[in-house]
Amino acid sequence: MRNQHALPTICIVGRTNVGKSTLFNALAGRRKAVVKDQPGVTRDRYYEVVTRFDFPFALVDTGALIGEEDLVLHDAVKAQTQLAMKQSDLILVVFDGLHGLHPLDNEVVDLVRQMEKPTIYIANKCEKPSSALTATELYGLGLDEILPLSAAHRRGIKELLAKMEELVGPSELVQELADGEDERFDEQSNEDDAAYSTRESGEDEASDSVEGVEGEFPAEFPLVVDENPDRVINIAIIGKPNVGKSTFVNRLLGEERMITSPIAGTTRDSIKSELVRNGQRFDIVDTAGLRKKAGVRDNTVERFSNIRTLRSLAQSDVAVFLLDASEGVPTEQDARIVGLAHEKGKALVIVVNKWDLIEKDPRIAEAYRRAIREVFKFAAYAPVIFVSALTGQRCLAVFDEVTKVDKASQIRLSTAEVNKIFTQAFLSKPPPVYRGMPIKLLYATQAATNPPTFAVFVNHPDRLRFNYERYLKNSLRKVHPFPGCDIRILFRRRSRITNQRRRAA
Repeated sequence: MRNQHALPTICIVGRTNVGKSTLFNALAGRRKAVVKDQPGVTRDRYYEVVTRFDFPFALVDTGALIGEEDLVLHDAVKAQTQLAMKQSDLILVVFDGLHGLHPLDNEVVDLVRQMEKPTIYIANKCEKPSSALTATELYGLGLDEILPLSAAHRRGIKELLAKMEELVGPSELVQELADGEDERFDEQSNEDDAAYSTRESGEDEASDSVEGVEGEFPAEFPLVVDENPDRVINIAIIGKPNVGKSTFVNRLLGEERMITSPIAGTTRDSIKSELVRNGQRFDIVDTAGLRKKAGVRDNTVERFSNIRTLRSLAQSDVAVFLLDASEGVPTEQDARIVGLAHEKGKALVIVVNKWDLIEKDPRIAEAYRRAIREVFKFAAYAPVIFVSALTGQRCLAVFDEVTKVDKASQIRLSTAEVNKIFTQAFLSKPPPVYRGMPIKLLYATQAATNPPTFAVFVNHPDRLRFNYERYLKNSLRKVHPFPGCDIRILFRRRSRITNQRRRAA
């Protein structure tokens, strides 16, 4: 019996290569699942909350219930699919209507009937009238009704939705919650706009009050963090293939949510899972492993998987990079992957997995930590944690580090404090003289968070080199370490309008 206070859950099942993921994308309204005309592309369960129709529902894409993949891996895929069916309120069974009845379709129907759940049988790939005629062969399975459609061409979707709503319509509170959410969103947007305008105007006034390196500053400054009690921290688990990302995610979730195997490349799509820990909500995305671009051919499943991984990284708040301790010193490909997170300005946590395979010696851990710092010099700010996804050793401690670095990425310093820090840095070590003229600090302010970004206004911004920028970053970290976060400094020249306004005053 479904909980009337929850969204109905609808899962899509079938044998390999019948268009399950294409139907999933058609209902979701965007390309969420990787689609490729070859068997066995989808392996893990993939969830999406669909709110674009009259009744919202949770949609689940699954791997092949019956297929031709390697026996060990296929058993894991089948187990995940059966678990999805048990947790669902409605099952959509997809057949290949283009080629008609298949010997494995009968096994699919037998497994679905064992669940004793409301079911809709679908003949996909029925773009042409001839395909719909071929699909009638499926009635030989003893089915009362088969719905023909074409997921790729979005034909028959309306009829399918009507049938879905008839079998599992919205719960009693769903519409009330949806209406309340729309109203709350509008109110929050107005509040955010007002707060943003107030903050920006306050920063402008503070910036205009600073001239050169002179001025008095308060002894202490309040630390402001852009906190939201309803904030969800989006985590992207990234790394090379076969470093244990899926096993690690399963350990974080406390269940066998992801399919794992010794086969490199088992995970092919970015799979999101939700978790609440100590009152904090997390969205954890297990991504496909990234290999060198030269080793990935165009128009392959791996190529699409890499694109999804990069997209998940771009949408994340915190990147958790996994290393395989048994492989020794981090490789050049490891540095490339960490470099992607660094370039996108993501808060970063480095996790060394499979530490249970390494000899227990504190000196080894410290040596490995130094090796990481040497390879990832550009990301020396990232904390390093040694874990074992197999045994669970220190895995949950990653949540504490993720929360800490995410909070650091949201810190916003007052303009007065920023000016004080940079003023002292310029006085302690002035930049090189340019054409006999000193480079003067006019004022500085924090321009953005996540990553912390600071705009530093000087009279000759193009003459400040990388080494001086690094010195300023280190000076800033002495006051505020910003753990797990890159610091970005933008050197700017004061605009002519501001100069004219000052002269007029």
